[in-house]
Amino acid sequence: MRKVLVLGVFSALALALPAAAQVDPGKGEIGAGVGYTSFDSNKSLSNTNESGTALGVRGGYNFTKLFELEGQLGDTTASDQGVDLTMNTYMVNAVFNFHPKDSIVPYVLGGVGRANLSVDAPGGSISDQSNAIEVAIGSRFYFGAKKNAGLRVELESLNEKTFDESSTHNDINVGFTWRFR
Repeated sequence: MRKVLVLGVFSALALALPAAAQVDPGKGEIGAGVGYTSFDSNKSLSNTNESGTALGVRGGYNFTKLFELEGQLGDTTASDQGVDLTMNTYMVNAVFNFHPKDSIVPYVLGGVGRANLSVDAPGGSISDQSNAIEVAIGSRFYFGAKKNAGLRVELESLNEKTFDESSTHNDINVGFTWRFR
C-alpha cells in the first residue's frame, strides 16, 4: 500500500509541476526514485544480507549554485517466508554539487534524520526507531530540449541503531528530478 501511495504522489507531481533544469540559487527541486537496498545482515530475515525495494521522494532548495538543502522520505521493504521487514526513513540532507553544467551535475550529500524499522511475522510484529546518518554520491543527468527534467543515479549508505544493534544499509537508486523556475 505504501509503494502505491508513493508512486501515486510521484505520478501526480510529475504531471502537475512545471520545472527547469538549471541549478540556480533560490530555486527548488523535487523528485522521486526507486532503488535496491542491501540490509545489514544483523537486520535481515535470514541472517544473510537481505535485499529490498526502496521507494522515495525528495525535495530541496538551492541556497547557492553549489549547495542545496533537501528533505527525503524513504520506504524500503523486504519479504522472506511470510516475514516482512520495513524501514521508513525521514532525512534532512546537505547536497554539494560539483562543477554544475547544463546537462550533468555530480554531487555528494550527507544527511541526518530518523529510521523506523519494523518486522511483521505470523506470530506478531515488533518495531524500533533511532537516529540515522546517511552519506551518498551521485549525479543528475538532465535531458530534453529545455533540460526540464533529469535522471538521478545515486549510491547511498545509511547507518542506524535499532534493536540495540548498529547497522549499515547500502542502496543504489535511480530517480527523476525536476527544477522549478
